[in-house]
Amino acid sequence: MIRLEDVWKVYEKKGVEVNALQAVSLELAEHEYVSVTGASGSGKTTLLNIMGTIDTPTRGNVYVEQQAVTGLSDRVVSRLRRKHIGFIFQAYNLVPDLAAWENVALPLYYDGVRNKQERRTRAMEALTRVNLAARADHLPSELSGGEEQRVAIARSLINHPAIILADEPTGNLDTRASDDVIALLEDIYDKENVTLVMVTHNPEIAARARRTIRLVDGRIEEE
Repeated sequence: MIRLEDVWKVYEKKGVEVNALQAVSLELAEHEYVSVTGASGSGKTTLLNIMGTIDTPTRGNVYVEQQAVTGLSDRVVSRLRRKHIGFIFQAYNLVPDLAAWENVALPLYYDGVRNKQERRTRAMEALTRVNLAARADHLPSELSGGEEQRVAIARSLINHPAIILADEPTGNLDTRASDDVIALLEDIYDKENVTLVMVTHNPEIAARARRTIRLVDGRIEEE
């Protein structure tokens, strides 16, 4: 599903090079459930962004569904990402003046689906999947944190991706909402045959995955 070969990511801060990722090689198979852990600044989000083709490595190769990403145009990479990968962010990243269903449907618009009724129908299907159809016409400000995250999950499902990448999906939630979100993601993993990769600081959540990858100073330590 995703393969990284000798991936490095180097940033420059105040004239000093910082190795966010160092010599990372990793392969994720179909229908894996993987947690990514590590201290703050260890490279977790950078790794997730490179897996998801949001960011590019300084050097090394990235493959998604056996297709090499390095060297492809931004347009082709964006299309590949929309087709195969769904993202869930800690901050939800919802557009505040769009209703829940409109937020869910945004990827369809960027894919060229201009018929509003078609976008709404498909968005409602995704919201039903996360038990939030009754809140479809509410703005993000009218939703709880847990509901906002479920909207974000529905948005990640709208194109039926093979891979879901979740960056601290429970980081802004209380314990009950966190449990609900993790249960929902695990249900999606079980029933929809996706590969699920989740960055988390929570050791109890990390332990629920079938495989754990720990990052230390940008390097991988498998557990």
